[in-house]
Amino acid sequence: MFILWLSLITQLSAHAQDTLQAPVLTYSHTLPVSSPTSISQDRNGYLYVLDNRLNLLRLNPLGHPVDTYSPQGRGRASSIHAWNPLKIVLFYESSQRLVLLDRFLRPVSSFDIIEISNQTISKLAAPAADIGYWLFNETTLTLSKFNPLARGTTIETPLNLILDQEQLDMRQLREYQNMVYLLDYNSGILVFDNLGNYKTRYTYPGVEYMGFKDNEVYFVKGNTLYFLDLYTQKERTITLPMRAKYNAALVGAHQLYLFSTKGMDVYTME
Repeated sequence: MFILWLSLITQLSAHAQDTLQAPVLTYSHTLPVSSPTSISQDRNGYLYVLDNRLNLLRLNPLGHPVDTYSPQGRGRASSIHAWNPLKIVLFYESSQRLVLLDRFLRPVSSFDIIEISNQTISKLAAPAADIGYWLFNETTLTLSKFNPLARGTTIETPLNLILDQEQLDMRQLREYQNMVYLLDYNSGILVFDNLGNYKTRYTYPGVEYMGFKDNEVYFVKGNTLYFLDLYTQKERTITLPMRAKYNAALVGAHQLYLFSTKGMDVYTME
C-alpha cells in the first residue's frame, strides 16, 4: 500500500513540475509578413522578417519594427541568416545571389553563387562559421562548402546514398555550434559535422522551419512546438494556441513569435 501511495505521489509531483515548466502564453499583437519561413533571429534577440513589399524588417524583441532594408530588385529572399548581426546574409534562390548587409542593414557586397563557386543551381545556401558558405545542390545531391575569396569549393559531400531524390523537399540549411543541419520536409533534420560528414537524422517529417536556442533545435509540427536537445536528444513540447495554423516559430527570452500564412503573432511568455 505504501509503495502504491509513493508511486502516485511521484507521478503527481512529476506532472506538477511539467505544468510549472510550461509557459503561460499571452497574445500581444500580429504583424503582417509575406513569408512564414523566410525569417531569422540574431543572437541579441532581434527578429528579421519580410513585409508584404518584400522589404527586410528588423524587429526588436517586443516584435516592433526598428529598421528596414529595401532591396533594389523585387525578388523574395528565400532565406535570411542573421545570427551574426554584423554580417546578415540574404539568399535569393531565383537569381542565385547572396547579399551581405552590415549591422545597419546597409548592403556591403553581393555575388552570384554560380559564377564564383563554379556550381550549378543551389537550392539552399547558408553562411558557415568562417568566411565560407554552405550550399545544397538538389540536382547533384551534394552538400558543399565554398570559399568566396579563393573562389573554390573546399568541401563536397555526395548525399545520393542517404537521400532519395524523388522524395526530397529541402527547406533549410544552417550551421550551428560547429554542426550543419539540413531540413527535409519529408524525412526530418539531417545532421553533419563541420567537415560535411553525415552523422545522424532526427526523424520529424512535416517540419517547415527549424530554429536554435542554447543547446536545442526547435520547430513547429502540428499544433505543437518541439524542443530537442542536440546532445541528449531529450524532447520537450509546448502546446500552441489555436489562434492560427502555425508553420514556424522563433523563441525569445520572454516572447514567443508564431508564424502563419496570415502573419506573425507575438506572445509573451510567463
